[in-house]
Amino acid sequence: MHNKLLKKLPFFGFPSGFIAVISTHLCMFLCVCFFSQSSYSQSIKKTSAVTIKSIDVVGQRKIEKEAIIARLVSKLGDVYSEKNIAEDIKAVFKMGFFVEIDVFKERLGDGITLEYRVVEKPAISEIIFEGNEDIKVEDLEAQVTIKFFEILNHAKIKESVIKLEKHYEEKGFYLAKIESEVEVIKASKDASESATDTVRVKFNITESDKVKVKKITLIGNNKLKDTYLKPKMMLQEAGFFTAMSSSGAFKQEAFERDMAALKFIYWNLGYIQVKVDRPLITVTPDKKSIYITYHIEEGEQYSIGEVDFSGDLLFEKSELLAATKIKDNGIFSVEVMQKDIADLQAKYGDLGYAYTNVIPRYDVVEKDKIVNLRFDFEKGNKVYFGTINVVNNSKTRDKVIRRELKIREGELYHETRKRQSQENIQRLGFFEEVNFKTSTPTDRPDQQDIEILIKERNTGQLTLTAGYGNVQGLSLGGSVQQNNFRGLGQTLGARIDATKNRQDYSVSLTEPYLNDSLWSAGFDLFYIENKERINYDNRKFGGAFRFGHPIMDDELRAYVRYRLDKTELFANTFTDPILFPLDTARGITSSATITLEYDTRNDRFSPSKGVLADISYEYAGVLGGDLRYQELSSRFRYFKNVFWDVVWRNNLAFSTLQSLNGNEVPFTQRYQLGGAYTLRGFGSGTVGRRLFSQFRYNQIGTNDGNPFFVSGISEEERQRRSNLIFGGTKQLLFQSELQYPLIKEAGLNGVFFYDVGQAEDEIINTKFLSDFGIGFRWQSPLGLLRFEWGWPLTKDNIDRDSVNFEFSIGPPF
Repeated sequence: MHNKLLKKLPFFGFPSGFIAVISTHLCMFLCVCFFSQSSYSQSIKKTSAVTIKSIDVVGQRKIEKEAIIARLVSKLGDVYSEKNIAEDIKAVFKMGFFVEIDVFKERLGDGITLEYRVVEKPAISEIIFEGNEDIKVEDLEAQVTIKFFEILNHAKIKESVIKLEKHYEEKGFYLAKIESEVEVIKASKDASESATDTVRVKFNITESDKVKVKKITLIGNNKLKDTYLKPKMMLQEAGFFTAMSSSGAFKQEAFERDMAALKFIYWNLGYIQVKVDRPLITVTPDKKSIYITYHIEEGEQYSIGEVDFSGDLLFEKSELLAATKIKDNGIFSVEVMQKDIADLQAKYGDLGYAYTNVIPRYDVVEKDKIVNLRFDFEKGNKVYFGTINVVNNSKTRDKVIRRELKIREGELYHETRKRQSQENIQRLGFFEEVNFKTSTPTDRPDQQDIEILIKERNTGQLTLTAGYGNVQGLSLGGSVQQNNFRGLGQTLGARIDATKNRQDYSVSLTEPYLNDSLWSAGFDLFYIENKERINYDNRKFGGAFRFGHPIMDDELRAYVRYRLDKTELFANTFTDPILFPLDTARGITSSATITLEYDTRNDRFSPSKGVLADISYEYAGVLGGDLRYQELSSRFRYFKNVFWDVVWRNNLAFSTLQSLNGNEVPFTQRYQLGGAYTLRGFGSGTVGRRLFSQFRYNQIGTNDGNPFFVSGISEEERQRRSNLIFGGTKQLLFQSELQYPLIKEAGLNGVFFYDVGQAEDEIINTKFLSDFGIGFRWQSPLGLLRFEWGWPLTKDNIDRDSVNFEFSIGPPF
């Protein structure tokens, strides 16, 4: 029938036999396709039901196989799924340890095996910095977030580049460019292993020159002049010290802060509507200097109006008003207001309300140019001190820090005692920084835990000296002082100074808390033999012990000291027996000293604010002794941080000596000024009462130890050599200095100083000598090194150098 049908169809002239053959093959092809499709579908159905018989991971070295398998979606016994395989690959990639992942499948009977072949990312074995000339490698390493032997992470490398650029920017290298480069150190030869083993991360640095602030221009500041505003800004114009310090360098952070600083300066003076536009910056063609221009609209100055209080009031308004200072300030000041808020919070904090909010509400009266101020209180709930931990004290023992605390775990919160605790720890002088980090446990909202974060400083000083001279011969010396001996807060000091004409040895130890009590105790031992004096030779040796105890609080303490020593004096060629009767100053001294000391300094060794005042009385003649006298002395030292890191330091001291047996005060005890610790424009021990020596006038030369009269010397020179320093029974000294940072990172400071004083038997206005000078101070590993030049401002009849240079170790006062 098929053939009959084909014969009836007109196929455009093709023979009917040809058409029959073609149709027959076409039918066969369609049948094959039908049965093949049916077989394929059955095969797929059969494969989709295959279960996973085994899972293996190869190629990993640093990551455990089990850790990788745990991340897989596919599990043993599960039905095989291509979708799950895709999820497996994504999950393993998310681990962040691999650069390549392949999955190999093999049919095994009625199941399937899976093998995950991974290529691990390489580990970092080297971190290199190239091109850094002005910044040390150690400083750069502290900035990067990548570490040795960790897996290569390009995101961390990018983050490190950003941090390095910011660090350079802070150092003034605003145009510095940093590029990262990853170099393969070792490639694997075995194809089954990782493609790479380790890499080297290199940071290529182009530092360029520091961008300097050429000029800062302030426009519109009619009421506050440049001379007032510019010194208070962080960015400073490039000047004389720019080449050896960071002064004058442009820093983005300082630039941003100066905008806020200018507003804050105006707000503190009542200009509450001041506007400071974002400054215009102009870069020079060589991109090494910039010009900064600020446009300021000062506005009017506002005074403070009414001061009121509202909210959760726990005190009478009159008492709260008495605790504020802004009303007495006259003009409205943000800084004074902030201090008032802190003081008001402290009043509430002393009652246990640690999280009291004091919110200032303003009412500006434009017509009268006043600001009415209202403090709104939200007291919150009472809080108790929780755990108190000390952190980062690798050297200092916990008890040295804890015994300075005025707060205890479990007691009601007290703000004032908490502040005093932090100040007491800082005052020890053992730490550069002391911070209290507070936190509240999630399950105890009424508890405040405290971490005392400290940064220890070098508290030891070691000095070694050696020299040779024709007169003194070989000299060897040294001293050591440890202000935190054994980490127990003890002070240990020792000194050795040996030359042909001088022997000086001493040792001392102070325990601030004897047997963990409030008593302090210490002792001193010393031996001095001196043949350098022109008027006589002396030898002195002995010792002392002392005790101290606080009175009322830690700021006021009382000390008792007992000293026993022996003084031996020997005549030399130039000893004047009339002026210096040696028998009157020889013998044993047995003395007791009582001292009252008031100390509010923020740091005992490098104070920037506070007061140190004391008064002491010494009685020589206790329990016998040959030398009898009494001495009354007092001193007042004041320190103030004027602004930034500029510190104003002052010292006022007065002392007086009196004899107890009607005789002259021993001349060895008389006061003489001059040198690195008193009048710095005059030589050591050259200021004080002077007496004319007839003996020296007639005998002014020696030959092999035999005195003789020297001819050919003018009468004026003879008079000068015979005017000997004798010393006074009273001394008055005032010192004032301004210390400022030169290179803060290196601990280098500059200083301007002024001294005035006298040492006479009676303080007379016409006998004051004064000086001024400059100097450099370096807080070195050996201690505070001082280099100072002083110029006398007033003259006496003594021939003196026009300038006096002093090098010394330790603070001037």
